Amino acid sequence: MNQAAKIALLTTEYTQDGLGQWVETTTPRNVFAYVSSVGMNEFYQAGIQGMKPEYRFLIWATEYKDEELLTYNDAVYSIYRTYLRDDGRLELYVEKRKGEEQ
Repeated sequence: MNQAAKIALLTTEYTQDGLGQWVETTTPRNVFAYVSSVGMNEFYQAGIQGMKPEYRFLIWATEYKDEELLTYNDAVYSIYRTYLRDDGRLELYVEKRKGEEQ
């Protein structure tokens, strides 16, 4: 599987409201990516560390701003590893966000 898809990189900011309480605001930023399954070695190595990798997304490195979360197909994923390739693209390895398993 290696298909083009639209994903949203999520930026989270915290601000204080009028009562002094911290309020979380999440802003999505849409980018196009190539989606593929993680390889067997990646799946095994991440599994040793207690992770459950699901996808590898390939985007242009200049589009990434150190986001920790992304959405794809209405699901939220945590970015647990990135890899900068020689061709200027960045691989994002993700797992389902904790607490959102279905």
